[in-house]
Amino acid sequence: MQSPIAACLSNKFDYTARMSDNLLPPWQVTGSRYIHRDRWIRLRADDCVTADGVEVSPYYVLEYPDVVIVLGLTAEDKLILVRQYRHGLGLITTELPGGIIDKEDKNPLEAAARELAEETGYVSTNLSLVARLSPGAASRTNYFYVVLARDAEPLLPKHLDPAEAILVDLVDCEEAIRMCASGAIVQTHDVASIHLGLSAAGKLKQVLDL
Repeated sequence: MQSPIAACLSNKFDYTARMSDNLLPPWQVTGSRYIHRDRWIRLRADDCVTADGVEVSPYYVLEYPDVVIVLGLTAEDKLILVRQYRHGLGLITTELPGGIIDKEDKNPLEAAARELAEETGYVSTNLSLVARLSPGAASRTNYFYVVLARDAEPLLPKHLDPAEAILVDLVDCEEAIRMCASGAIVQTHDVASIHLGLSAAGKLKQVLDL
């Protein structure tokens, strides 16, 4: 039976034909063990053999949950951004709302609506799936799902996790593109999602033409 996430994606994200290319067969895994496991991450060490018989061992793989990234636009075409502390870089970063797709979420669209409301208080009932991105195909197993949320309105109070502190900013679409180019928005998935989302909304060309 097809999973809800797979059903939501439709055929436009089906890369099966590319993976069947006999010129690029996958590695064979001869052994596998977990180095670390908790609710956030699993670190796996695989013993692999390439198609040419080269042994690659250990090859470390990070198993993360799938994530949703939300490009929220108001009726006035303001882009919804959030600012929060990111301990990996030790910096306050500006980014799109988003988070882990919970087991209770039926699909990425439902996860996007929930994350947008929780982090910003904005609500949208006009959501569409834009893209599925890999944050690191060499070593990570998860996907980032980019969702466009149109006509978002500030209807709810924020509902943050205990460790979260989030500020909400509304910016013009052209300002968001400038922030991507200048490094003010630094995370690669946010930069990609902003360009893909604005393109899907029919806003990117007019922004670039300004």
